[in-house]
Amino acid sequence: MCGISGVHRRDGGRVEPALLRRMADSLVHRGPDDSGYHSGPGIGFGFRRLSIVDLGGGNQPLSSHDSVFVLGNGEIYNHQTLRRELESEGYRFKTNSDMEVVAHGYHRWGERIVERLNGMFALAIWDATDERLVLARDHLGIKPLYYNDAGKVLRFGSELRAIIADPDVERRVDPDAVRLLLHFGYVPAPHTLVAGVNKLRPGHLLASDREGIRVSRYWHPVAQNRARLDFGQAVDNYADLVGQAVSRQLLGDVPIGLLLSGGVDSSYVLDEMATASDDQIRTFSVGFGSSFEYDELAVARQTAEAYGTQHHELQLEFDSFENIYQQTMWHLEEPVLSQSTFAFHLLTAEVRKHVKVVLTGQGADELWAGYDRYMAERYAAPVRWLLGSSAFGSAAGATSRTQRLARAAQSLGHSDPVTRFAAIHQVFAPEDLGSALGVDGSDARAEDVIEYWQEPVSDLGDLDQLLHIDVRMSLADDLLFYGDKLSMANSVEARVPLLDLEVVEFVESLPAEFKLRGRTGKLGHKAAAAKRVHPDVIKRRKLGFATPVDRWFATELVPALERTVLAPDSWCERHLDPGVLKGLVDDHVSGRRNNRRQLTTLLSFEYACQQLFDGANPATAQPVGVST
Repeated sequence: MCGISGVHRRDGGRVEPALLRRMADSLVHRGPDDSGYHSGPGIGFGFRRLSIVDLGGGNQPLSSHDSVFVLGNGEIYNHQTLRRELESEGYRFKTNSDMEVVAHGYHRWGERIVERLNGMFALAIWDATDERLVLARDHLGIKPLYYNDAGKVLRFGSELRAIIADPDVERRVDPDAVRLLLHFGYVPAPHTLVAGVNKLRPGHLLASDREGIRVSRYWHPVAQNRARLDFGQAVDNYADLVGQAVSRQLLGDVPIGLLLSGGVDSSYVLDEMATASDDQIRTFSVGFGSSFEYDELAVARQTAEAYGTQHHELQLEFDSFENIYQQTMWHLEEPVLSQSTFAFHLLTAEVRKHVKVVLTGQGADELWAGYDRYMAERYAAPVRWLLGSSAFGSAAGATSRTQRLARAAQSLGHSDPVTRFAAIHQVFAPEDLGSALGVDGSDARAEDVIEYWQEPVSDLGDLDQLLHIDVRMSLADDLLFYGDKLSMANSVEARVPLLDLEVVEFVESLPAEFKLRGRTGKLGHKAAAAKRVHPDVIKRRKLGFATPVDRWFATELVPALERTVLAPDSWCERHLDPGVLKGLVDDHVSGRRNNRRQLTTLLSFEYACQQLFDGANPATAQPVGVST
C-alpha cells in the first residue's frame, strides 16, 4: 500500500526533481516507510511506501527490460498465479513484489494486463519505448487515482494534494462538482471539487502519449444468470469464493487484523479468517457509550470472545467535535455525507498502534440488496401499475415519517429508472439546486452521471440496474472513498474481501430473487453466513455504522455552523443562497425538520474548500475524546 504521483510531459521535457519530491512528500502518510523516484525524458515518478509484501525488495518504481516502469498503490491478490504463468514463458523475477508482476505483465500483454488483475490498485505504467503513460484504477474503485490534463502536461496522484502541490495547477472550485455534491452528498467520478482535476472512474484506464489522452472502460458488465444454478448451489459456490477471497487477502509479511462490528458481514469475514489462519486474530471495534442507542460494542465483544480474538475497543466521547470534523475533512479532501467517517478515522488511528493491515466487511449491502431502497425498487413496479405513477409517488411520500422514507417513496413515482435512481440518492432536490440554493455556473445533471453506468445494463431488471450503479458510484465514491482516505491517513491498509473481483462477478451474475425475497435482503449472503455464524448475528436488526451526528448538529455544532456555513465570507455564502442556508440551520435546531444530511454536506463542503483553496490545515491537531 502506497502513495503514487508523477508528471508526464508530452513534449519530452524534463520533470523537475524538486516537484517530484514535493508531490511525493504530500503523500507521506500513505507511505511512511520508504520513498522512490524515476526520471527520464518526458516522465517523472514519485513514490511513498507502506511496506507490507516483500519488505526488503518491493520498493518502487520497478522496471522490466529497462523499458517498462511501474508505480502501484494497492495489492494484486492473484500476482503469484500470474508470476507462474510469466515464468513459464521465460520471464525472470528479481523480487517477490506484486508490482514486478505488473511490469512483466505489461511487457507481455500490454494494456490488457489490467484485465487479468484481481486486487485493489491504482497503477502508473511508463512505456519508454512508445513514450506512453498508462494509468489504471481497479475494477471496484477501492483505490483512488486523480489526474490533471493540462495540454502538454499530465499530472497524477493518489490524492488531490499531490496534484495541487504543483504551483502551476490553478486552485479553483468546479461548479459542476458543487451541484453534484449537493445532489448525491459526495462528488461522483470523474468530477472533483478542483476544476481541471479528475478522478479516474472504477474499472477504467487512461493512456497518455504525444497525441493526448484516451480514457476507456476495461471492465464490462457480467451477463446476468450466467451461472444457471439453483439457490442452494449458488450459496455453496458463493461461500467457496468468499473463503478463497479471505485467504487471498491474508497475503502479507505483516500481522493482519479485522474491523469488527456486531453485524453479519464482519462476523462472516472473522469466521473465514479463523479458518484460514492459525494465528490469533486481532479485532477492533468502536462505540459511543451506552447512552447512544446504536452502540454495538457489546455484541462485537461477544463475537470476539467466541473466536478468542485479541480484541481492542475504542469508545468515543468528543469534547470538541468540530476539531475532529475538521481533521477528518483534511484527510478526505472532498466532502462525503456518510456520518461514520469520524469514527472510522479515529478507529484506524487506534488500529495503527497494533497492525498495518485490516480486513473489513464492506460491500455486501450493495451487492446483495441489503438496504431498504432495494426492497422498494424490487416491488414498486406492480404497485405503480395498480395505482398510477404520480398518485403512488405523492401518496407514499405524504405518509412517510422520515426524509429517508419520503425520498424513497417519492422516487417510486418515476417510471424512468435513471430519473428514479437520481431521486433515491438526492440530498437537495433538483428544483432547490436551480432556484432556492442558487448554484450558478453549472448545468450538471445527476441523471447524466447515473446514465453512464446504467446504459450498459439497461436490459436488466430495475433492481439489478440499481445494484450495478450503486456498486460503481455510491460504494466507490462514498464508502470505499472514505475507507481508503481515512485508513491511509493513519498508514493502515484496509482490505475488502467481500468485494474480491471473483466474488463480485459471481454475485452480479445471479438473479435478483437470490438477493431479495419479501422483506429479506442479502438472502444468499446470509444463507452462506448462516452456516458459519451464530444465528443471533444473522437475525440481528441492521444498525449501520451510526453516530450521534443529529444530536451534535442540534447542540455543539450550532456555533460551528454559524462561524462557517453562515459566515458572510464563507464558501457556502459565495456559491449558495444565504437565506436558504440560514433557514436550514434554524429548522434543524428548532426541531421542525431533520436537516442532518443537508447540513453535513454543507459543513463538509465548507471545510473542504477552506483546506483546498485557503490552505487551512487542522490535521496536526491532536484527536480528542478517545478512550480505549
